[in-house]
Amino acid sequence: MTKPKKDYFKLPFEVYYSQYIPVTECQFKSDIDVKKFSDIKAMQQTKGGCWGVTFVCDKNNGPELYCCITNSHDEVQPPWFDVEEEQDVEFNDVDNFTVAVKGDKIIFRYFDEEESDEDSEEYVNIDSMDFCCFNTLFAYHLDQSTPDYIVLDAEDSRIKVNLDGYVLDENDLPTSKRVFSLDNLNGEDFENCDHREIYDLRDEWINNVFSNDFPKEKPLTHMDW
Repeated sequence: MTKPKKDYFKLPFEVYYSQYIPVTECQFKSDIDVKKFSDIKAMQQTKGGCWGVTFVCDKNNGPELYCCITNSHDEVQPPWFDVEEEQDVEFNDVDNFTVAVKGDKIIFRYFDEEESDEDSEEYVNIDSMDFCCFNTLFAYHLDQSTPDYIVLDAEDSRIKVNLDGYVLDENDLPTSKRVFSLDNLNGEDFENCDHREIYDLRDEWINNVFSNDFPKEKPLTHMDW
């Protein structure tokens, strides 16, 4: 009996990036005992990049794999992408924001010159503050990067292919065997894929902070960056 042909657009897959991927990390800090969200005094945003990252998609319904094949991600990693492995990460830029609550809005404002000046009376020593919330925002900016290859059927046969669908050999060179071709795929069949911009990820982060750190407070859904 002939085995049924595998539908790779319904199976888990992995995507590998060897090249530089920009990353952003955000964490809340305070110099007092934080019992409510308004006790948070500052937010530290660190930017840098990473290399050698493997993402995994466990729930592949088709659009997810098509998105990776066509490299059509929005700004940051979509919600169906989880980090499997990261070989190296480096941070080289830090921005500090004050955090204030006004009505139902969270106000994020860059430190001004006086707050950043150690000799100023208004100086805010954010490095002396403690991280005060369990949740951290960590964003991979995939819109600026292209994957090296995709591993299809990641939990079984693990077929490594390039973005044109050709199977790769042990040296990651394309062979003559082709698993898929974009010419044979109808993009309209793969349109319903979740994408995410950085502001979507920020909203998710804030909601998670309220859910985990301040469950008795009503989440503040409006933000001013």
